Amino acid sequence: MLPLVAGAVPVTYNLTFETSGQSIWNTGSSYTLDQTNFIGAAWQDQTVSVGGIIGDEDTNLINPLRVTYDVAFAACTGLGFSASTCINGQTAQVFVPALGSRPSVRSCGTWDFGCQLKRAGDLTRRATYDAAYATCRLAFSSTVCRNGQSAKLPVIALGSAPPQYLEIDTRTGAVIEATTDGRVGLEVGIKIDSGSVDAKVSYAASLDIPDTTALTVGSTLSFNPNSLLAGNNMLNTTFSSMQLSVDAVMELSGSIDAEACLALAGCAAGGTQFDIDERAPILGFNQDGEGGIEILGLPPSALNLPVPDGFPASMSVGGYADVTLYLPQPDATGGLDNASNTLKAHGQDDLVDLIVDIDNIVTSAAGAPGLLGGDLPPISIGALDVATFSYDIINVGMGPTIDLVQDFELDPTLWVTLAFDHEVEILGNLVTEFTSMWDLLPDITFLSDATIVTPTFFLTASLLNQTALDFDLNFIIDLLQIEYEFPQLQEEGVIGIGNVLNKGIDLFQSPDLYSRLFDLQGFNALGGDAFTIAFGTQSSLPDTTVTRVIDNTIVLEEIPAEIPASGTLLLLAAGLLGIPGAARRRQRRAMHDAEVRLVA
Repeated sequence: MLPLVAGAVPVTYNLTFETSGQSIWNTGSSYTLDQTNFIGAAWQDQTVSVGGIIGDEDTNLINPLRVTYDVAFAACTGLGFSASTCINGQTAQVFVPALGSRPSVRSCGTWDFGCQLKRAGDLTRRATYDAAYATCRLAFSSTVCRNGQSAKLPVIALGSAPPQYLEIDTRTGAVIEATTDGRVGLEVGIKIDSGSVDAKVSYAASLDIPDTTALTVGSTLSFNPNSLLAGNNMLNTTFSSMQLSVDAVMELSGSIDAEACLALAGCAAGGTQFDIDERAPILGFNQDGEGGIEILGLPPSALNLPVPDGFPASMSVGGYADVTLYLPQPDATGGLDNASNTLKAHGQDDLVDLIVDIDNIVTSAAGAPGLLGGDLPPISIGALDVATFSYDIINVGMGPTIDLVQDFELDPTLWVTLAFDHEVEILGNLVTEFTSMWDLLPDITFLSDATIVTPTFFLTASLLNQTALDFDLNFIIDLLQIEYEFPQLQEEGVIGIGNVLNKGIDLFQSPDLYSRLFDLQGFNALGGDAFTIAFGTQSSLPDTTVTRVIDNTIVLEEIPAEIPASGTLLLLAAGLLGIPGAARRRQRRAMHDAEVRLVA
């Protein structure tokens, strides 16, 4: 050991720690990311309507027949006819004088001339009666002829009075109402086997060895430790194999209801309901694990397309999809970021370019040409068609350009284990070995005349992996278009909900596929030369500040870390930006305050 000159002497160790072949996804060397993300639009209770209906089904109107009846009845009774005669009517009859009974003829003796004279008068009266009776009987009954009849004017029977009010249907007009819920878009599935991360972390770690010539046993010393990331710092990642699937998703439900009314004739209704839950494959890559490509669920050869030879692979199925598939390798490269005092790396690469007609793809895959619309039966009142209409539930086209992006941040912490050949007192404990974060190394009370101190440096590090889809997107939706005609009302037109993206739809739930903070392992340890703290004489410096690489066998006590749980893949953006750094620093302080390892 080198003798110590008067005054505290600074000693600086240039430390380099390395790890390689670690997983980019989680602690250890094997992990597989398997995530599915929806890119599209979702909506609820989107409605559209046109038209209107006026009037009421039961409208009380004054009955014009009653008005006419009342006028005729008043006139009839005003002429002196009774109410019964006015209601029931009467036929006309002429005056017929009553002839009475047929006159009798008396009987007389042959020689009774006075009686015979009167008998002659009787016969004359009877003859006159018979002549009048015979004439009367030509037109009238025997009763009328005998009893006579008075003259009467004809009266037309008015009958019973009609109701004063009429209840009629006055509804007139037409209305169409449509509503829909649903979501439509692309479901992007990505499966990535474990890639690897290599890191090199370099520190300049310094301490002051005090002048102990005037000190006595039991003195407490501070080494004033300090560390700075300096030198060669590197963070590189290597991407791995990938499987990709892109499916068209269409989930739609809703209804179209129409009603048309004509005054006095009534109303009629019609419409339809729809409930569609369809998906269709658009693109598949490496689903078989052998690098195969499928488009619309079929290999390119089945669609008479040339088999792609290498990447990027471009394919076009007219009227359905144009696809350019890349083999992304978003290998990230970076180093020290002085602002955050961490190592950062960024990687981005093309994944896929798409132009797809989703409704055409889904309809073809379902094998139902009328799945998304068509003509509806006309609405009729009796034999009269009062409404005809057709509908188209949705037209949707998407043109996403999707990149795979990875951002990494490595946050290292320098630790030291000090081994003492005699007991020392640290934080009230007698120990021969003490492990601490280098920058938080506490004061030490030396209890022997001379104590040999041997440092071993090691590293802990947390790695934040944020993997996301970055995309530019053209997305057009024309939702629920209805063409209608009401010929009796001379009305026709087209209505629709239109582009739901203009109605405050939350287009993307989250583009993040993965976000995790985890311990990065595999770093070596570094052994340093010993130095001596002696009282009443000179302390000794280490022979050299050059360290030697050794296996890291130091195991820190498990401390609950305030970091996301292992199952949490999607974090809020605020959490991604603000929580991890604070959590890592709280974790460091907790580990130090717990006195990770004290060895007596």
